[in-house]
Amino acid sequence: MSIERWAFGPLAVAALTLAAGRLATTADTVSGSLEVAGKKVTITHGFAQAKKGFFDETKDDIEVVLCDAVVPVGSTRDMFARRDLADAGKVHCVENTINAKHQVINFTLRHDAFKLGPSGGSTSAIFEPKVVTGKRIEGRIRTTETMKSFDDIPYSYDVQFSLSVAPRKD
Repeated sequence: MSIERWAFGPLAVAALTLAAGRLATTADTVSGSLEVAGKKVTITHGFAQAKKGFFDETKDDIEVVLCDAVVPVGSTRDMFARRDLADAGKVHCVENTINAKHQVINFTLRHDAFKLGPSGGSTSAIFEPKVVTGKRIEGRIRTTETMKSFDDIPYSYDVQFSLSVAPRKD
């Protein structure tokens, strides 16, 4: 049997099918919603990136940004650019920083309804992990209750996602 014939034989087809199945399961997906002042926004896009650990610099944190629209490439690592997009009403985002213990250590909401978007730490913002590696993060980020911003605007979010993690850029 020649190598060419073997390469397209049943074992090769099975291997390609298995590889295609693995690729299909590793595609980035995002689905959920952000509700602000009683108005729901469907969250459909996201990205994740490793960052130097805030509390433990020997371990990376993962910043997960989940939005209702595509964030331009130049704005993915620039929180001020994302803020400007949100202030202009072009994007609405739920941003969470997750530490190595799979805890939300910081969250920020980007929405044009807020004068000053909610941010900081809260026990009401939680991450329910399914997969967390240096290259992939999958799970659910949600609030456990309706919360209020500094300007008394109610908000909540609940988003499931599976995202590849971009490497850290220091």
